[in-house]
Amino acid sequence: LGDVYKRQEVAQPVQSPVPEAAPAPVVAPTVTEGRQPMTPTRRAIANAMSAQNAAIPMVTNFDSVEVSKLVAHRQQFKQRVADEGIHLTYLAYAVKALAATAKKFPELNASVDMATHEIIYHEEVNMGIAVNAPAGLYVPVVANADAKSITVIAKEIAELADAVRHGTIKPAQMKGSTITISNLGSARGTWFTPIINGSDVAILGLGSILKEPIVNENGELAVGQNMKLSLTYDHRLIDGMLGQTAMNYLKQLLADPAYMLME
Repeated sequence: LGDVYKRQEVAQPVQSPVPEAAPAPVVAPTVTEGRQPMTPTRRAIANAMSAQNAAIPMVTNFDSVEVSKLVAHRQQFKQRVADEGIHLTYLAYAVKALAATAKKFPELNASVDMATHEIIYHEEVNMGIAVNAPAGLYVPVVANADAKSITVIAKEIAELADAVRHGTIKPAQMKGSTITISNLGSARGTWFTPIINGSDVAILGLGSILKEPIVNENGELAVGQNMKLSLTYDHRLIDGMLGQTAMNYLKQLLADPAYMLME
């Protein structure tokens, strides 16, 4: 973790490919009318969500980015990566882009200590990945995500998600996140308002890629592929202008994988 610094003030479309993650097993719930006790996992989730929502003044910026180049890049390399036993997902690209954004805008990769009225800036970018499982929501961590390639990130996401869904995830694998990403694109979701995880100050909601009308670089009407993005942040540290500036940089990276790989 980084050093502690005092804060300074700062000024019905057609579906296309969507951000992918290995789908959670569909388990039909057994529902009986009347009161049912929460499972230990659901009770922990309920307590954490209530505490976060009550303690943090959250703001969510909604946006979208045209990602035809990203779609083409994945199409070009997904079979080559698959030959190595790795499923190349849009989520892996988004993790890489968000990690680079967190390095450029360190307020996104920080924590707020209200007991001492200090901001803790983290050197490492440890990416929490929200994973849905029959028992509930888990957030395993890809450590040092900014220093890893997209293929390594994709491999780690798959391994962590598999561990969650088979009940073999270890507590140590779910500690230390500094920023989080939640993906509803695989469920055909678009915009939503994700709740900040743990001591993080930001979480990215990743939505579907939809075919929609756009005005292209030549000023012509065309069909684009727009990825939906929702960035929730802690307003105690991150103001709206900073939140949108970070979102704009994230969009630049997602729009052009060649530029992303320069980071």
